[in-house]
Amino acid sequence: MDKIFQDITQAIENELYSIFENPFLVIMQVIATILLFVIIRIFLWKPITKYLEEKQEATNRELMEAHEKNMRADKLKKEVVAAYEAAKEETQNFKKTLQEEALLEKERIIREAREEAKRRLDQVELDVRQEVKKANEKIRQSIKEISIAAAEKIVQHEIDADEHEAMINALIDDKF
Repeated sequence: MDKIFQDITQAIENELYSIFENPFLVIMQVIATILLFVIIRIFLWKPITKYLEEKQEATNRELMEAHEKNMRADKLKKEVVAAYEAAKEETQNFKKTLQEEALLEKERIIREAREEAKRRLDQVELDVRQEVKKANEKIRQSIKEISIAAAEKIVQHEIDADEHEAMINALIDDKF
C-alpha cells in the first residue's frame, strides 16, 4: 500500500513540475483565470446577485403576506368564535324566553279551563236547582190537586177516618 501512495505522490509531483517548466503556460493560465473572473464578474455576477436579491425579496414578501394572512385568519377565527358564542347565548336566551312564554301560556290555558269548568258547573248547578224547583212545584201542584180531590170526595161522602185514609192513599196512587 505504501507503494501505491508513493506512486501517486510521484505522479502529482511530476505533473506540478511539468506545469512550472513552461512559464509562458503558467502566465497564460493566470491571465485566463483573471480574464474568466472579470467576465464572470461583469456579465454574470451582477445578474446572478440581482436575481438572488429579487428572489430573497420575493421570499420575504411571501413570508410577510403569509404572516399577515395568518394574523387575519387568527383575527377572523376569534371573530367567528365570538360570533358563535354570542349566537349560542342568544339562542339560549331565546329558548329560555320561549319556555317562559310557554309556561305562561300553559298557566293561562289552565286558568281559562278551570274558569270554564267552574262556569259550566255553576250553570249545571243552576239548571239542577231549577229542575228541582220545577219538580217541587209539580209535586206541590199534585198535592194540591190530590187534596182538593180528597176534600171533594170527603165532602161528597161523609165517611169515617179509616175510609178517609184509604181514599187519600188511593188518590195518591192514582196520581203517581
